[in-house]
Amino acid sequence: MTDDKAKSLDLLFKPKTVAIYDARATARSFIEGFQAQGFDLEHLYLVSSSEEEVFDIKCYKSFTEIPTDTIDLLILAVKRDLLIQALERIFAEKVVNFIHVFTAGTGESDEQGFKIEKGIKEMINRKGISTRVIGPNCMGIYCPSGKIAYLRSFPLEQGHIALVFQSGDLHSKMVKFGSARHGFRFSMGASIGNCVDLQISDFLKYYNDNDETDIICVYFEGFPKLYQDEGTRLFNALKNMKKPVLFINGGKTDRARTAVLTHTGSVGTTQKIWEAIFKQTPVIEVPNSLDDLIDRTYLFSKVINRYKKQGIKEIQYPKGKKTLVILWSGGFGIIATNTLTELGLEMPYFRGETIEKLRKVYPLKIGSLNNPLDLPWISKTQKFLDLSKAAISEDIDLVVLETDAWGNMEGEGFKGYYSNLLQIKEHVESLDKILIIILHQYPDRNRDEFYKMLIKDDFIVYPGLRRAGKSYLALYEYGQKMRNRYN
Repeated sequence: MTDDKAKSLDLLFKPKTVAIYDARATARSFIEGFQAQGFDLEHLYLVSSSEEEVFDIKCYKSFTEIPTDTIDLLILAVKRDLLIQALERIFAEKVVNFIHVFTAGTGESDEQGFKIEKGIKEMINRKGISTRVIGPNCMGIYCPSGKIAYLRSFPLEQGHIALVFQSGDLHSKMVKFGSARHGFRFSMGASIGNCVDLQISDFLKYYNDNDETDIICVYFEGFPKLYQDEGTRLFNALKNMKKPVLFINGGKTDRARTAVLTHTGSVGTTQKIWEAIFKQTPVIEVPNSLDDLIDRTYLFSKVINRYKKQGIKEIQYPKGKKTLVILWSGGFGIIATNTLTELGLEMPYFRGETIEKLRKVYPLKIGSLNNPLDLPWISKTQKFLDLSKAAISEDIDLVVLETDAWGNMEGEGFKGYYSNLLQIKEHVESLDKILIIILHQYPDRNRDEFYKMLIKDDFIVYPGLRRAGKSYLALYEYGQKMRNRYN
């Protein structure tokens, strides 16, 4: 991309006018997505060579019939052999700001498909054409504040998580799974496929300056064959990010890089290069797992939102890995100690004044006053709260509290216990530390009700220790990178 073609992506995410060509039954998901989001359908123009109307929306026979001079976003869905011809016609008839080439079977398919992509690139780089393109071979754009989505099931509410993925299916699943599991809400998202024009680096730069976005998630497969300088541009963009970027490198192994060629036609890079990139930028590498990406996004989102609700702009990311575990069971305590220390978290022993202070609060006969803090039978009492607060000091960075559903959630015992949890949360957060509740996942009505209560009261809840620990370490790593950057 040349500098004179650089433009804001505002009208890509918040278009005032949208056209779909060649509109037919396959356009259903886009039309239903726009309808669900509340896009003004008077400014959705369908162009079709064969249909009079699609889903009760009038179709125009040509772009010249559309009653507007400029189309902000065109969704182009024609057979690959007709792409170049269609673009020639469109550019002759209308000014188009952005084009989403939905068509697949191009550079990821064969040599002829690559030639088509090369033809698209040459066409949009002609003098006088300022159109920008995403795709081919992608699902497109999602932006609640722009009232556009390519699936009707996407949330309507705006959030603060932005996505740029080279896979439409993973992009869709990130939105659907993230919103279903944790109530994620998104500022904007882009499935960009083969990247014949707009690159991941372009979206990162835009998101970095976008006031609606706090967290950025990336799924990367490789660099497009047509842009030899994209590696440098991406590295520079990542190096200058002011916001957390959680990054999955899909082309990580030799076998995966072969698969990438048949998915987006991208060229993968060796893992050693990526290790250097992650070391030199504030970006957080996420394993090749959508679950891991969702887990880490969840913790980043909860911590950032906590500070935003207080009107605090500077987020206090963890400075250490010292962890306190509070639980009921000695056996689970052993598992917790093994799991967390193997991950790289620290579980300091209580010594000297601290252990004496705990013994004065409650001379425990069953369980343990060390770390893990094993406190059977007293969780509903004031002593449980006093012991927990006494153990949570400035030296502790993370508090992990393992719990379970109660049989009688209307009784005084549960109410006392839940009151203790709320006060422990308040105490932990007053110290700028993090509390994570471990509530194991299993089918049970009381467990589900308990989970809903915890979420309503803004607890951070994970179904397992390992997932919680890995997510915390990602948060800690980001804090370390940002402190090193500015020190």
